[in-house]
Amino acid sequence: MSQASPEVIFETRVTDNNHNSKYCWAARQYMRTLDRQAYCPTQEFVEMFPWADGKPFNWEETEQAGELDHMFIKGDRKVGKQELQNVKYTRDPRLYETVSVNGQRDKVNVGDGKSTGQNVELYVGGTNAGTDPDNCVGAFATGYFHNKYIADGITGSAYEREKPHWVEMRLSDLYLIYAEALLQADGNNVKALEYIDKIRARVGLKGLAECNPSENLTTNKDNLLEELLRERACELGFENTRFFDMKRYKRADLFSRTLHRLVIYRQVKDDATGKWETTTNKWYNGDRTNKKLNKNNDAWYEPSHFEYKRLPITTGARAWWNGFDVKWYLFPFPQTEVLKGYLVQNPGW
Repeated sequence: MSQASPEVIFETRVTDNNHNSKYCWAARQYMRTLDRQAYCPTQEFVEMFPWADGKPFNWEETEQAGELDHMFIKGDRKVGKQELQNVKYTRDPRLYETVSVNGQRDKVNVGDGKSTGQNVELYVGGTNAGTDPDNCVGAFATGYFHNKYIADGITGSAYEREKPHWVEMRLSDLYLIYAEALLQADGNNVKALEYIDKIRARVGLKGLAECNPSENLTTNKDNLLEELLRERACELGFENTRFFDMKRYKRADLFSRTLHRLVIYRQVKDDATGKWETTTNKWYNGDRTNKKLNKNNDAWYEPSHFEYKRLPITTGARAWWNGFDVKWYLFPFPQTEVLKGYLVQNPGW
């Protein structure tokens, strides 16, 4: 969303005065060794985003159908054309605005939504990710990279967008707050769905109830609340809301669950045997320009076949990974204030 968007209701400027480092969502090519900027999306977060038609994404069903290669983009390979042709983005458009995923183009025109530039290589050994996903370290530790605040068309500085405005409130957030109020205060599922669908419609998604017929969202309050919280995560990703949504609803189940990363291995067909083999070669800055390869070699073409592994995240541990304590839903009052006799300390402290 552009900072000049009419959807912005309230935003604040960011200053770097008296700070050791500037407020900066640096460019992906400068990020690999900067752990201070490695806010890596998890596999669980990425799977919240539905397909481009609005139907929910399901890993197991997609894997069984042999369609994991198309879970982000889909294109045609044509002899003599190195890049995939007729590329289509197969998921909710908000995914690509929020997260960098394997295969997507590295620039998005905010005006028309069209993607251009080189393919993002997040497989092990790829131009962008290197060995980060395999080792679960660095800016690409989870096999993904944040994308929401990256300036398109970086020309040479990681700090090109070092001072973006921070949006505190925007129209879609207001719609989601109102939908939640309609659901919780009035039990009005139908009206709540109307406001959720306003947000989905603007990115081409069909209605929530239509896309989830088995959930009975027009009558089942609990199911609709779960979907609403998921929509909040997709729409407001990296906007400091999910953590507090989980606290508001006391979701110890979400805090304590094991989170995963996606490790991707590029597959290249052996020109002699026709068998698929794993390679850690870069493509855009490697095989694409290798003079020893040509249109008769599989490695010459843009990668489109991969092996995928969903593995637990083993680094960057949170305190609750060893057991969630309900006291973390609330901060403690200063003990000096409690001892004055007027306040009761929050539970667990």
